Amino acid sequence: MPEILAQAAEQPAAPWWASTWVLLGGMVAIWWFLLIRPQRQQEKSRKGKLESLKKGDKVLTRAGIVGVVSRVKEDTVILRIDVDGKVHVPFAKTAIEDLLSDDGSDA
Repeated sequence: MPEILAQAAEQPAAPWWASTWVLLGGMVAIWWFLLIRPQRQQEKSRKGKLESLKKGDKVLTRAGIVGVVSRVKEDTVILRIDVDGKVHVPFAKTAIEDLLSDDGSDA
């Protein structure tokens, strides 16, 4: 029995850098799953909404302006931002933050 204990005590310890790499790899994995991955999914969802924009959709711009899409071009969107329909403002598609439902809440 003492021979087994002596053999167990004589096993070499892992190099100091091995535990450092394991710890660093774990931190990268946590960073990826908590920050980077959700942000990519959100951006993918937003791009899908921008591609599906059509006339009559209610949108929110990044500046906080709520308007109704009156025309969609390749990289711009013309929004009607008043009740009477007289004020039409062009926005870049990248300035559209979200597509809203008819009651004003997020779609």
